[in-house]
Order: sequence, then C-alpha cells, then structure tokens
Amino acid sequence: MRYGRLGLVVVLAVLTGACGAAGLAQLATILSGVGDPAADTAPAAPPTVYDITQLVTRRLDNSPFGSYDTLQVEATFAQPVVLPPPGGTGDAAGTQMVPEVQIDVDQDPTTGGGYGCGSLGFSMPGGEFQVLSWEGAGRLANGNYAVHQGFGPVTGEATVTVSGNVLTFNIPLSALGNDDGATRVGLFVGNRNAGASVEETDCAPNGGGMVITRNGRPVRGNQR
Repeated sequence: MRYGRLGLVVVLAVLTGACGAAGLAQLATILSGVGDPAADTAPAAPPTVYDITQLVTRRLDNSPFGSYDTLQVEATFAQPVVLPPPGGTGDAAGTQMVPEVQIDVDQDPTTGGGYGCGSLGFSMPGGEFQVLSWEGAGRLANGNYAVHQGFGPVTGEATVTVSGNVLTFNIPLSALGNDDGATRVGLFVGNRNAGASVEETDCAPNGGGMVITRNGRPVRGNQR
C-alpha cells in the first residue's frame, strides 16, 4: 500500500508537469501573416532604408497553459536589423532602426487612433495601443520597449530580439488591457536620418490596413 501511494504521486506529478501547472493542455498557436513588397520604401531616410518583406503575428500560450498570454510580432527585412542599444533612441547616422507597432485590440478601425505612414501616403486606423520608440521614447534601459495606451500611459513592456534580418516583439496581453490577442497589427519602421524626428522607411501591411491575428494560418495580401 505504501508503495502504491508513492506510485500514484509520481504519476500525478508527471501528468501535472506535462499539462502545465493548471493541469491544462497548451493552446495551439494562432498566427497570421502578410508579405510586403520589396523596394517599396520611402527614399528619404538613408543610409539604412529598412525594407519590410514579411510581417507575421502570433497568439501564444506560455506556461502555465490554458489561455493566450502573449502577442508576438515578427518582421523580416531585406537587410540585417540594427537596433539602438538599451536606453538609445536611434543614431544620427541613420543606421539604427526605430520601430513602432500599432495594435487595434477591438479590431475596429473606426475606434482608437489613426496613424499615417508619412511619405508612403497611407494610414493604419484604429490603434488603441502602441509599442513605441517613435516620439523620442527609444528603448528602455533594460532593452525592452514600452507599451503605451494611445500615446499616453505606459501599460507594460515588450521584449525584443533580433536574429539577422528578423525582428521579434513579444507583447504580454496584460499590457493590452488583458485582451485575448485577437487583434489588428501594423508596423512602422524608420531611422533618425541625422534629425531629431524619425523618417519612415517602410510600413506593413503595404498600402495600409493591418494583419488580423485571429486566423489559423498565414495569408497573403493586405488584411483590413
């Protein structure tokens, strides 16, 4: 009897570890994506004219499993990505990327802010939250980027990684008002081009609209 109880404890421990602390299975990743045309950039911000070629968004369920907790935004570029160092806002030489993610949590382009893409001549309407390095904010001292509600209060932090020409943000859904992650997402990138303000070099999706992170597979073309 004593050894039987021990065996039962071991079995329960294995099951708990396999299914997460809450005893629930991990939810499948939900992703959507859009390709962005090459060389569709604004020419006014050399020397590194960052050119987006693909934008993919994912809803992730991390341990403990059972609910989506992270919105991941992954962008691929035609050239290697160089971010400012922690605490930096972008170099005057124009080699360091200054990114901004627009997030429309209610998937309604008529609510939230409408954001133009400068000389590229289109907008991404409906954003309630931003991962913001644009308006002089830059990276935080710990290397993360602040998440803002509108251009107002900071609601959390997004981690960022770079691997060659791929830039990835992981944004906690707690910073998006505990949204479920079914969002519309757009990305601006640029550099400081020897000035105090940022010059856009590219935006995705091309021509406006946003990637809608509620589908089960990558899609082609703009999603509005």
